[in-house]
Amino acid sequence: MRRLTALLAILVVAGCTQLTRETTDEELIRTHPERFVVITLHNTDTTPSARAGSSPRDYGSTMPYAIAPTTRATARQLATHYRMKPVREWPIAQLSVHCIVYEMNAGESQSDLLRRLRSDARVESAQPLNSFATMGRADTGSYDNGPYNDPYARLQGSLTAMGVPQAHAWSRGKGVSIAVIDTGVDASHADLAGSHVSVSNFTGQRLRPAAHGTAVTGIIAATGGNRLGIVGVAPEADVHALAACWAAAANPSQAVCDSFTLAIALANAIELKANVVNLSLGGPSDPLLRRLVEHGLARNMIFVAALPGAGVANGFPSEIPGVVVVDAVGHEHTARDVLLAPGTDVLTLVPPNGYDFVSGSSMAAANVSGGIALLLSHRLKANEVREVLAQTAPTGDSINLCVALAGRQAHQRCQPTVSRAARSD
Repeated sequence: MRRLTALLAILVVAGCTQLTRETTDEELIRTHPERFVVITLHNTDTTPSARAGSSPRDYGSTMPYAIAPTTRATARQLATHYRMKPVREWPIAQLSVHCIVYEMNAGESQSDLLRRLRSDARVESAQPLNSFATMGRADTGSYDNGPYNDPYARLQGSLTAMGVPQAHAWSRGKGVSIAVIDTGVDASHADLAGSHVSVSNFTGQRLRPAAHGTAVTGIIAATGGNRLGIVGVAPEADVHALAACWAAAANPSQAVCDSFTLAIALANAIELKANVVNLSLGGPSDPLLRRLVEHGLARNMIFVAALPGAGVANGFPSEIPGVVVVDAVGHEHTARDVLLAPGTDVLTLVPPNGYDFVSGSSMAAANVSGGIALLLSHRLKANEVREVLAQTAPTGDSINLCVALAGRQAHQRCQPTVSRAARSD
């Protein structure tokens, strides 16, 4: 009995040590991403793998990955040769690679290490662990419109600006799937009850509902006709809330992500065959993330990106050809081929179980993602959607979903609306 007790004590201590190590790694990644690099290795193992990011927390080597033995051996060799410590890993089946985040040796130059890794024949790709941020902020405002029984719908000026009340006569997004890659969502919010929202976690830490992801998801999917709160643009769409970001310590209304968590979430969205992927975030150019988006684009997935605050479509994801880039009506920008939608004082959901007005191109992107779901549900093809939406918007004004759906009947069915969201932040 004493031997069993001692063994249990050892296991408990070992478990605590492992948890502490992982927690420390995650905290270090969030505070000093410049101390890490992302490496991909060729992985041609044909054994079926777990769905991307199916673990809610851990990415350690104890997970049942489908990793070729030679790939695993190469990962260990690289760690030893370059004095790096692996802290996260996951196979990305879509690209036939295994992705690993390594912590660099103290005092190592990241640029020098990446140069040497890229010249190593064993390495498929090597890049920095980039950081990304969501784009939006809380605000206050007041609007007056809405034929819904949802009591706050009259405050949703964004619905009027986009012709959503009339568009809902044709479509509410049924049968269309939208992946929202963002922070955790307040899935217990009363105005999401009855909606088609599922939640997955790829952050590597315990899932916590956060303001940004909840706001974006609420704009798209808030339950309509429930005599409660607001109505989403596409309340009957299937929404996959893929948490890859976490609330920023300095400003809980904003959030940050990194290359690895976004890669796993993107891979999951592709596996889910999402029709639309909402990316209300931005950051530097990222080769790995670009490859995943291009993989999805080749499969007729639609990626919607929020235009960065500087008004230029550079960096991930807005610089990628084929991505639908969105800005808020009234914002100044120099980027070309940008769709406009309400993004100022947009009423939506916030945790816990609340409502607030929020602003930013993140919210405009969410409005467009919901709008695209209405069009796809109405049997428009993915390659037609952007052009149809662009044709509905006079210069400087919001897209109009009623006009997009009504076609030649637009002059009869769609009452002209003036965007009251057309004022700057």
